[in-house]
Amino acid sequence: MLMDQSALFWLLDIKAYGFDAGVLKDTDLSGRALIVSRQLWSLIRGNKVVSILVGPGIFKGVAESGQRRVDVLEYISALIFDPTQMRYDEPLPFVDIVNPEVIDPLSAARPEDIYSVIRKLILEKGNILAADPLARVKYTGGVPETAHYDERMEKIRITHVSGVQRAKFILAGTNSPLYRPFVQRFEKGKYNWAKNSKVLATPFDKFSTFEDEAVLGEWMIVEKAGRTDKVGIPAIDEEYASALSIMEKEKDAFIYEL
Repeated sequence: MLMDQSALFWLLDIKAYGFDAGVLKDTDLSGRALIVSRQLWSLIRGNKVVSILVGPGIFKGVAESGQRRVDVLEYISALIFDPTQMRYDEPLPFVDIVNPEVIDPLSAARPEDIYSVIRKLILEKGNILAADPLARVKYTGGVPETAHYDERMEKIRITHVSGVQRAKFILAGTNSPLYRPFVQRFEKGKYNWAKNSKVLATPFDKFSTFEDEAVLGEWMIVEKAGRTDKVGIPAIDEEYASALSIMEKEKDAFIYEL
């Protein structure tokens, strides 16, 4: 993808097993993540390849261990997952990237013309020359009647909703418990630095700090190969700043009151 691309809202369902949720260890973690990322990136380190979304985000869900259950709310700056572990029939961490809700708030409303055939049933009296008469009724001593369709092509103009309208509809509904604290944190400037938030790293079974070298160190962003010499944390931090700058420049498209 081009490096001047837009940023997108990504809504993803997440479930992980044997996860370190901080207050509870070895938990079943489930919930939903919302993150603004320019695209789904690929990371490579040695012979290991994972996927990552990078940008301001939030995770809200629950962690369960035996009879214990705790609510989890974490602000994130990246979401890492192993695409080979997206199997629903085995107890492995997975992220539903197969059917994510992806919203482009910067897409414009666009008109579209649809042509439709309008058929109107007409019943006329007299000797009518109809192209395709359905029926002719002739009464004794009366005026004949002819039933036929009048067909014509009509142009109907519809307008698709803008990305902002769609984002508001999706985020302000059932996802408002996720979006509201996201907005509040952004307004307070707490997303200004990636290190202020955690990394949801399902291959590592934990929420890590952004500066955790074991989690983010030495990875190369595959799609940026040859365009930058940065790797690891500096490379991911640079991409975080790019996503954040789009949000700040186009704030009205990403941040709005509920």
